[in-house]
Amino acid sequence: MSTVGWIRVWLAVFVGGLVISGVTAFPLATEMRLLADLLHALPAAPDGLVTWVERIRDGLAVTGRDYPFVAYGTDWLAFAHLVIAAAFWGPWRDPVRNVWVVEWGMICCAGIIPLALIAGPIRQLPLGWTLLDMSFGVFGVVPLIIVRSLIKRLGDGPAADPGQDEQVQAADHQHRQREQGHVGDPDDRLLLSEGDERQDDRRGEDGGRPAVQSADTVVPGHQGLRARNLVEHER
Repeated sequence: MSTVGWIRVWLAVFVGGLVISGVTAFPLATEMRLLADLLHALPAAPDGLVTWVERIRDGLAVTGRDYPFVAYGTDWLAFAHLVIAAAFWGPWRDPVRNVWVVEWGMICCAGIIPLALIAGPIRQLPLGWTLLDMSFGVFGVVPLIIVRSLIKRLGDGPAADPGQDEQVQAADHQHRQREQGHVGDPDDRLLLSEGDERQDDRRGEDGGRPAVQSADTVVPGHQGLRARNLVEHER
């Protein structure tokens, strides 16, 4: 699998976790009721955990019955998870230029730990539950660290993408060096920049094909996204 392919795999893992966390934040009362029933059916379930889950279940039931508007806050929490997940469309589409989104996600993961340590005791959460919340930041940052490492490797040079032909890699590396900071035109014009090191009119040993020239293309509708093309001409 290519470097970009692995980047997208790990992004999918992280985004999938965000989506699951967001979607499951809507039906909290139903989920706690089901979880309490499940724990009662398990003889080995710790008594402290059963007691805590029952308390959450009862609190959500009373709040939903007498103060249903309070749940509007957790609705926004669920929505925020989905919005954050959508932000990672940027590095999915163009990892090198949108690596800052991944770094921002890493900062957010780090922020979970002080939030849990401060807000947990204030809201009278058990220590075990606080540690569980902190684990989301610890485990959540792992795929982002991997993604950032792969993106840096992808942007460092030809060796970042071993699936490409060596000549295409070399030409692409030179273009990356020259065009750092380049942003696609607002009108999405098709840009074609031919490599300086293409082989002029030299034919291969078989006598039937000229040299290969590489091109960097920004596809219309995808501002700033370079697609590498290998163009061969037969004469």
